[in-house]
Amino acid sequence: MTKEKSIHYKEHVITVKPLDELCSSYSYVIKDDEGNEIKQVRMGGDTEEVAVENAKKMIDFEFDYAK
Repeated sequence: MTKEKSIHYKEHVITVKPLDELCSSYSYVIKDDEGNEIKQVRMGGDTEEVAVENAKKMIDFEFDYAK
């Protein structure tokens, strides 16, 4: 498995890391641009790419919709 990976997306930082949790292999944490944790998801996806896409969808829906 790969190590922790962080990407910037729409003024947020998504950190994805391996975590073998039930039917998922990756977890992710979303932080705002000031470093405050907004959301932590333990069952983020089967692959790193899926976890990143799920985090992006969450940002698009929950955080952009609230504006």
